[in-house]
Amino acid sequence: MPNVAFIREELKKLLPSYGLIRDCIEGEMTVKKAGDKYLPRPNSSDISPENVARYKAYKERAVFYNVTQRTLAGLAGAVFLREPVVEVPTLLDVVNNDANGGGVSLTQLAKRASLHVLAYGRSGLLVDYPVSEAPASRAQLEAGDIRPTINVYSPFDIINWRTVTRGARELLSLVVLHETYVYSDDGFEMKKADQWRVLQLTEAGYAVSIWRKGSGDYTIFEGPHFPKDASGGILTEIPFSFIGCENNDDLPDLPPLYDLASLNIAHYRNSADYEESCFIVGQPTPYFSGLTEEWVTNVLKGTIALGARGAIPLPVGGDAGLLQASPNTLPFEAMQHKERQMVALGAKLVEQSTVQRTATEADIENASETSTLASAAKNVSAVFKWALTWCAKFVGVPETGIQFDLHTDFDLSKMTPQERAQLVAEWQAGAIAFEEMRNNMRRAGIATLDDAAAKTAIAEELASAPNLDQGNGNQNNPPA
Repeated sequence: MPNVAFIREELKKLLPSYGLIRDCIEGEMTVKKAGDKYLPRPNSSDISPENVARYKAYKERAVFYNVTQRTLAGLAGAVFLREPVVEVPTLLDVVNNDANGGGVSLTQLAKRASLHVLAYGRSGLLVDYPVSEAPASRAQLEAGDIRPTINVYSPFDIINWRTVTRGARELLSLVVLHETYVYSDDGFEMKKADQWRVLQLTEAGYAVSIWRKGSGDYTIFEGPHFPKDASGGILTEIPFSFIGCENNDDLPDLPPLYDLASLNIAHYRNSADYEESCFIVGQPTPYFSGLTEEWVTNVLKGTIALGARGAIPLPVGGDAGLLQASPNTLPFEAMQHKERQMVALGAKLVEQSTVQRTATEADIENASETSTLASAAKNVSAVFKWALTWCAKFVGVPETGIQFDLHTDFDLSKMTPQERAQLVAEWQAGAIAFEEMRNNMRRAGIATLDDAAAKTAIAEELASAPNLDQGNGNQNNPPA
């Protein structure tokens, strides 16, 4: 029987890396719940209750400083610092406002896909359309009763795919997407099970079917359906695209955050050793020598009171002192070393810098990170624009004029007031054109109007401004 749940080998190799990154992003509770997967148990062969209790305390004292999640949030924040540039036909406004049919806007969906790409290096986008016998009317499209939807899939759920060559193009011929469905709902508790959405390019065209597991075998629960475009024609391509941090092809890219997540776990392990050392060193043990049983019973009355206000009588030759372990600075030094490594891998987005740097030094330090970030943002933009063109095909509107662009000018967004003044001065001196000056201002997030609207607004403001020279014939003479 067909094994629809088969996971392709390329994905299977990456799943451990994906899992590590996901657990780090979810934070300390998830990492600690994994137990000795991320924090090896000291003396693992000892399964006594005492050693189990010691490991529990050892794990609870450890600190997981979530650099991975903070870095991911910083990267996404840099991309979505400004709203994406979105231009769609009027009939696709409903898609812009509610892309997946569940109330998630196109911008929010793009952020979800960007998080996948920045963390795992991979995401997927499916454009779907309801199956109907007749093409939808304009009234149905305007009301949103029948409309295309865009759905984002994580790399965990894109489990299988194949390609076929047609002429000079390589097209997807199979995509298997893992999903869940509710099989039991008593009004309070919902129970879910697995299902698989199979997208296939058959001889008849693009087909969609839903598979579920029955008593023992995988069977088709629904379909196959053949989605149609606005003219009623069956599609000849699968409206699904991969998104990568390097390329938008079917080959998975390496996860950008894997190295950082691995260091984050190593830092967590060092933290456990360091906190254990602090706990032991911070508890000195008192000792007494030269005491007899008679002395303890008759003089000390069986009790030794420790404290600044109490004296402890000792016999001749007796002694008292504190036993304290020497501090172990090795775990702390290892933590500091890994923190510096994490900063070098991109965690500097959440580090408070206290050292002044030249612009050249800052550009060099940000080069690799900005390159990965800009590449991911451009790839997401390209696929979302592609998805909007598919939506246009479904509703029968021209594909021209569709635009979707995420912010990618990360360095220019840091333009200082002095740099802005210099830019204006260069325009006033005739070194650059008005359009060039405005373009740089827009990229820096300072100007928002297009050039024509800006010229009109500036002219109107100058025309309505009061004439400060009027009535002052000789401005060189001060008032008496």
